Amino acid sequence: MAHERKTIIIDEIKYWKEHQLLPKEYCDFLLALYTEGNDDSEDEPKQKHFPFKDVGSFIYVLLLLSLLPLSFLVIHFTELSMPMQTGLILFFLGFSLLNIWFFYRKNSIQVHVAIIVFLLILFLYTSYLSSEWANQSWFNHAVILLNCLLWIGFGIKQKLTYLIASGFIGIIVWCLYIFF
Repeated sequence: MAHERKTIIIDEIKYWKEHQLLPKEYCDFLLALYTEGNDDSEDEPKQKHFPFKDVGSFIYVLLLLSLLPLSFLVIHFTELSMPMQTGLILFFLGFSLLNIWFFYRKNSIQVHVAIIVFLLILFLYTSYLSSEWANQSWFNHAVILLNCLLWIGFGIKQKLTYLIASGFIGIIVWCLYIFF
């Protein structure tokens, strides 16, 4: 193959790799194939991998994480009426759910932060509601157990090991609380 044609193909593959038009592994394979293993671009220093592409997404994730303490404050340390608390917590849950959908569509790693925030706010609020409305310990325990089972079920469905582990740890802590 002519040298000029090889150079064009190599440049095109590098463009695909840089703009993620093909998976990195495919591009590396094609580059190794066309450069016959002598790719000099590998000598360039590799950039440190940071999960946030810019400062804006980092601040956005911090905003998402700030929903956890805000939810706790709304539930436990304010004199808001129950409908106002419910409205705020439902807004926080909706915002988290919207972020799950948004990050999932972008295939971003931040989807895991959004999932964790959503499930923890849901846990906080359902346990608060069960203690406010039912005032029976068996109902509170059932709600906590159902939340842990939800985590396990969602973790199995989505193949998220951290949710499965969190669910089992929650059940173990719940059992220790009940029996000891």
